[in-house]
Amino acid sequence: MNFEQSIYPLTEFLSENGFSVTYREQHFISYSSKSTIITVAYAHLEYLYYTHAGLKEGTLVELTPKVVNDVFQDDRFLRQSTLTIENLISFFKSSGKSIITGDENIFMNLSDYTKRQSAEFTRQINHLFNIEQAGKAWKLKDYVSFIKYIDLAEKDMLPESYFKKYKIAVDKTKRYRTAQREAKP
Repeated sequence: MNFEQSIYPLTEFLSENGFSVTYREQHFISYSSKSTIITVAYAHLEYLYYTHAGLKEGTLVELTPKVVNDVFQDDRFLRQSTLTIENLISFFKSSGKSIITGDENIFMNLSDYTKRQSAEFTRQINHLFNIEQAGKAWKLKDYVSFIKYIDLAEKDMLPESYFKKYKIAVDKTKRYRTAQREAKP
């Protein structure tokens, strides 16, 4: 079955709900209504559909099973990696109806959700970077840098061993500074 045939039920459903096809490529299609855009792309190497939705003037948000669960409180698709065409139609007929109707509040919720997810991802990346740099500093016995990077890391995400190393680094740094002061005439 080719892409056109596989998305035909979705195209038919969206057409019945005021959407028209505004762009079409080999494995990509864009549907628009007065206020809403829905895109579907098919990754033939993965055999997966990727769907995005948003207001015409806004950012498009990917509709994943996790997003559907977290924003729409619909857990029917959680065990899947992505939504199928049948899942999309079922979702748009029930908990995702607000996307079809162009409800600005749901798009604001989707945008806020995406921003929170992005901020959390960035926080985790920064934490991992700081831990990696702290580990390098520890190996080089650069205790001042170790302390700096641990201070920048998320304390609630640190293993217990880093707190022990932190105490050792603080003690060694204090001893080094005390020895330097005593060595000065």
